[in-house]
Amino acid sequence: MPRDAGAGKGTTSEKSGVTGKGSGKKSPDEAGATGKGSARKSPDEAGATGKGSGRKTPGKPGATGKGSGRKTPKAPAATVNGSGRKTPNDATRKGSGKKSPDEAGAAGKGSGKKTPDEAGATVKGRGRKTPDESGATVKRCGKKTPDEAGATGKGSCKKSPDVAGPAGKGSGRKSPVKSGATGNDRGFQTKLKKAIDNLVRVPQTDRSETAKIYNPIVRSILEEIKKIAVTEEESDIFRLQQLNSGSYFENLKVDTTNEFDFMFCIYGEKLVVQETEPDIGMVAVKLPKSNNSSLRKYLTPDGFLSPKKLLSRFRSLVERAVDTLSKAGADSPFRGLQFELKPQKDGCPAVTLMVAKKRLQISIDLVLALVAPPPWPRCTKEWKNGVTLWPNSRGIRKIKKNELHLVAKAAPPGKDPRGNKLWRLSFSQAEKDIFSGNIINPTDASHHAKTCRKDCLRCLKYIKYKLQRTGGVAGDVDFASYHLKTVLLHAIVKQPNGWENDNLVTCIVYVIDELVQCIIKRHLPHFFIPGYNLFDPAVFRGLRHLDDVKNHFLRVKEDLMNGRLPEELDALAMPVH
Repeated sequence: MPRDAGAGKGTTSEKSGVTGKGSGKKSPDEAGATGKGSARKSPDEAGATGKGSGRKTPGKPGATGKGSGRKTPKAPAATVNGSGRKTPNDATRKGSGKKSPDEAGAAGKGSGKKTPDEAGATVKGRGRKTPDESGATVKRCGKKTPDEAGATGKGSCKKSPDVAGPAGKGSGRKSPVKSGATGNDRGFQTKLKKAIDNLVRVPQTDRSETAKIYNPIVRSILEEIKKIAVTEEESDIFRLQQLNSGSYFENLKVDTTNEFDFMFCIYGEKLVVQETEPDIGMVAVKLPKSNNSSLRKYLTPDGFLSPKKLLSRFRSLVERAVDTLSKAGADSPFRGLQFELKPQKDGCPAVTLMVAKKRLQISIDLVLALVAPPPWPRCTKEWKNGVTLWPNSRGIRKIKKNELHLVAKAAPPGKDPRGNKLWRLSFSQAEKDIFSGNIINPTDASHHAKTCRKDCLRCLKYIKYKLQRTGGVAGDVDFASYHLKTVLLHAIVKQPNGWENDNLVTCIVYVIDELVQCIIKRHLPHFFIPGYNLFDPAVFRGLRHLDDVKNHFLRVKEDLMNGRLPEELDALAMPVH
């Protein structure tokens, strides 16, 4: 996809000098042809001009017809000015005739249709151009199909993938790549799609069985915490609300691990948020004088609400709740389950509970969060102003209806060494709204996705997962699925069109190109906070491994461009027995 993506007046790189000013449809590989009316050009025509109503078929280099006619194969340099049919090797006729394929040097000045592979053809009627025309110019409005090189349209046109460097000065749809990916044939696309479907396929029965375990556990922990809070006079703050978050609930899982993320939110509290560190996505929180809740016992001497203190209290409540569940009687739904709380990781806002039942292992992350008061903070203003094409205004309003949350994730070294001041802004519910709904993946009447955007992300997430699992990059490196998700969102904003399912290979290559550029520049802006660089050395610990990540994804791109499945996906394309 073009890096200068966007519909309207834009010029992309790798143009081959083609201009379209009207309403013709251009097809792939057009370079240098000109169409001023409504004609259809057939393949392999080179330098043909049609001013009348003739139909040209493939393989004609430089043919001209002055009547309406069809030329038959291999008629070199034949001209028809009247009506008549030319057979192979005919020279010039001045009547109207039909032209057949492989005519060389024929000129038609009536209205004619040209078929694919015409190179340098000019049509002054209204016309549609088909694939492999090189250098075509159209002065009306047309649709451009894949593999057009350097086409420009000044009308409204749709451009599809593999357009190399298109520029559109009207309302147009551009496809996401300018690199000319060759892996877009239907057979390879089908194979790749099958691999992606297999890696994310979780049978509904398995989902239901797993949900029967984690849902009662999470609900019971929540209720136990509320009971403890009542007896210890903290019910005003620990009347928690459960929210689902993470890749499982966004339908973006790419592995078989049973990991589930939940937020336990403190809501209804009056808070004062200070944007003290917006460039790292962190804020400080104070309580207004009117707030006399139990939260005051978690304030620091200088009046800030301490994330460290509140997280420690939350963990102790979860431990007590889990202990109650593990001691349940024989009639308990938790009979036969084994519970284990993992040690708290430094800087991690989640309390992780491992649950085992025979051979089934489940990991449950519980994250304490505060509901941030509206409106969204000032550091997000640049995001709203910067998204002009996608999401649309309706989508932006829908996204901004989501609450923001504050979580107790530790600040970078040197920013808040004691962990008593800074809270991380969390957009997890806004992201869930984008990825689990129609904002990123519109659906048709049958509820089938009309774009390949989520498939692109699933594919790249799985490649990252395998890269870290096989030791290509250490598993504890800070490069996360969140970075890939952010790259995808920026890629869609730059080029919102051309993400049709048939363009899967092209779109994956485009996202890889965007990721590579971010790694080279060591700059990946947070989607909602443009001033926050996710690759800033102050917040990202894996800078020395980024080049390994880049090189691996470039190898994946090379495979896709050559019509080969990356080794991580190859086995997944095999039939599932």
